[in-house]
Amino acid sequence: MTMFDFPTGWIDRLPSFAASHNATLLNRITPQTFNPPWYYIARERIHPAISDTALSLAAPIIVYWIVSSVFHFLDVMEFPYFEKRRIHESAETKSRNRATLSQVLWAVIFQQIVQTITGFIVLESEKDVLRTEYYKDHMASLRWLAPRVADVTFALLGQSAGRRVLEAAGPRITEWFYWWGIPALQLFLGCCVIDTWQYWLHRIMHTYPVLYRHFHSHHHRLYVPFAFGALYNHPVEGLLLDTLGAGIAQFATFMTIRQATLLFTISSWKTVDDHCGYRLWWDPCQMFFANNADYHDIHHQTYGIKANFAQPFFTNWDYFLGTQMTREQAEKRHLPKGTIANGAPSTKVATANGESKKDL
Repeated sequence: MTMFDFPTGWIDRLPSFAASHNATLLNRITPQTFNPPWYYIARERIHPAISDTALSLAAPIIVYWIVSSVFHFLDVMEFPYFEKRRIHESAETKSRNRATLSQVLWAVIFQQIVQTITGFIVLESEKDVLRTEYYKDHMASLRWLAPRVADVTFALLGQSAGRRVLEAAGPRITEWFYWWGIPALQLFLGCCVIDTWQYWLHRIMHTYPVLYRHFHSHHHRLYVPFAFGALYNHPVEGLLLDTLGAGIAQFATFMTIRQATLLFTISSWKTVDDHCGYRLWWDPCQMFFANNADYHDIHHQTYGIKANFAQPFFTNWDYFLGTQMTREQAEKRHLPKGTIANGAPSTKVATANGESKKDL
């Protein structure tokens, strides 16, 4: 594993159901041949021109610019299909935002430079990665895992039914846990760690005026989010919120560098999508996550600035701690005094940036 090996010692000290059975059963549920899944790459490097460590730093940056460029292209071209699905009208981006496109781009580039330098300092060298990950004895790990799989099976099904299941499909179950179950759990937990880190740090930035004024207010110069602005942050906030949060998620879940590359890439893609400014039901980031572009847009408005702190994946922290604002709630709260839902005349007084005085 990268940086820290999973602490197997405390698992070894747990009582084992499997230990009470004869060696024949344990031998039968242990895979005897090396059968890696389709995603396994039996090369020292995923891409021959770049080390896996460097790729883990480059991949999220590449994805960031590609996905942002696609949404920027849609912004510029103003295709009717996508214009109907804009959260805000095109003109609002220029009239309400207090940072120019060039300012946003330079800030993002600077953050990504700092992010890359920090990654090369913190992450292991290619030599260490090869030693701990590429040359890892997977068969030995499968032999260690097999009795633990038996323990879980016996605990869930009982010894009689559990034994029948293990005798019928023991090796396949062990391989599934090793190649799919555990990595999927690590990815999910990594997302949860990022969410937890970013929720609390984000909320703290809004709670203490001095932190908001000097750091987080930079990001809120964008009242109308757009894709390139996803990482438009003060450098200190970018380092703490994004770079450090992703690193903690990797180390806390004992991910390999290749697993971390996937997590970093998905996180980067999701962050851009959350700021894209479009409601697209078929977009995977919006289809499978309630925490999406529409959800985060509410937070960028003056009426929702104290809500929807959660990012980038789930809404759990907002839901459980009472800081969640749905679009329906936002629309009701944003109705000016004297306005009713059936479209009666509004008494809202407009300001230069498009907000009402009441909202400000």
